[in-house]
Amino acid sequence: METGMIMIAVVLFTVILVPTLVLIQNTKKQSKKLFNGLNAVVAQKNGVLSQHTEQYNFALGIDKTHKILYFFKKSEENETSQIIDLTDIKSCEIVSKTKRIKKDKGFDEMLETIHLEFISKKSIEVVQLELYNEAESLLTDELAIAENWKKIVQGVLSERNSVIEQKNEQQVATAVA
Repeated sequence: METGMIMIAVVLFTVILVPTLVLIQNTKKQSKKLFNGLNAVVAQKNGVLSQHTEQYNFALGIDKTHKILYFFKKSEENETSQIIDLTDIKSCEIVSKTKRIKKDKGFDEMLETIHLEFISKKSIEVVQLELYNEAESLLTDELAIAENWKKIVQGVLSERNSVIEQKNEQQVATAVA
């Protein structure tokens, strides 16, 4: 009887543990591929990542010294990358598109896409980085990642604005003196 229970426990343990380990290993491999893709984009500009994040099919990184944001996205069909010079950016916003689904009692809203949107200060140009598309992946924590990166970018933008204000104040003080 005890041998039977031990065998059942071993089988159950194996059935649960093996798929979990495979999933963890595949996630680590995918994250490493995304990080390597992001590093290749960063190397093109001789940048150094200050901070980075890898998610299911994309990676984001920032070089705070040079104020450049790097984006790398890999799908089954293709790879895309974008480089955004934050010195040319006025603001960063999160843009999400939803659709309404009729339920028995009312409607539910489902996220279709999540983008980080960068508005240029020199023109009406808008650059979007797609972090989530329901056609490509399941929604996990892309919205939280978007919020976090919006804060990071806004921190870099406000840092840049305070440096510009200090320079302007110095120039005014020099001109008055």
